[in-house]
Amino acid sequence: MNVPPGEKLTRFIRYNRHFSVVDNRVKPDAFLPHKKSTDVSVFRISRLNDSKELTKNEIWEIGWEHVQTEDRQIKARADLLALDVYENNLNVIPAEPPERHANIRPLPIDNSPTNRKARRAIATKLANLSKLVLPTEET
Repeated sequence: MNVPPGEKLTRFIRYNRHFSVVDNRVKPDAFLPHKKSTDVSVFRISRLNDSKELTKNEIWEIGWEHVQTEDRQIKARADLLALDVYENNLNVIPAEPPERHANIRPLPIDNSPTNRKARRAIATKLANLSKLVLPTEET
């Protein structure tokens, strides 16, 4: 079952090169899958099963607990709606555990030049649709 289109998603960002504070934007590389995956990992940050909205601190705590590592701290996040993903012919599929985790798929899989270009185009669209959020703005 797909995530409802009105749900808000976030992609936690661990690399400075994946966003620009000066331009206040998310860069496409933030939405490329990890080298060992074909999916883009995100977390669902709006209500689930009619529960209350997550607070800003609760959202960051998800990232600190499930994404951040000792070597790679979270620098920012990219927020967008599941609808933005669906409008780009992709799906958002729940992938728990951990709780609230989901994957954006399917991105082109093999590493042919055509698929690399297609992945980059999709990542650019998602980055342009997302909102950059810095931890210093909310915590």
